[in-house]
Amino acid sequence: MFNTILVAVDESEAAKEAYDLAVKLALEDRADVVLVNIVDVSKLIAVAGYETPYPADTLDIMRQSGEQLLEQTKAARTAKGVKATTAIGEGDAVDEIVRLAGEHNAGLICIGTHGRKGLSRLFVGSVAEGVLRNASVPVLVVRPALAHGNAEGRGKAAAAKA
Repeated sequence: MFNTILVAVDESEAAKEAYDLAVKLALEDRADVVLVNIVDVSKLIAVAGYETPYPADTLDIMRQSGEQLLEQTKAARTAKGVKATTAIGEGDAVDEIVRLAGEHNAGLICIGTHGRKGLSRLFVGSVAEGVLRNASVPVLVVRPALAHGNAEGRGKAAAAKA
């Protein structure tokens, strides 16, 4: 069904479960997996202020950290028989995930969500929701099993867009 599955990876439990589910789907469909991490420069702006150009050293550290996370995730969680590659994006997470999905001809985007509600969602926003609204391919949104009070099961699909 899918030739390539793109998975957004950060250090959250939701992202780990999304990746595990994507690997299972890749095994069933004999699909490739592309792990992506986004260097969110807005975090750097918030720290450095608008008047300061992006400190090159900080951007390099953020890129290296993202690359290291991708390689660790790939090594620790990729099942035998699944071809996995990595990519780093830089900028707005929603825009970059959607762009990288197109660039890698992904047939599915798999992304974790924290399941925030109320004011925290209003102020922090939802990358998963933004990807759902902007992607031109199906999106599988995964919430951590513990968020559902289900310690035994892996992530549950919260929403999908066809």
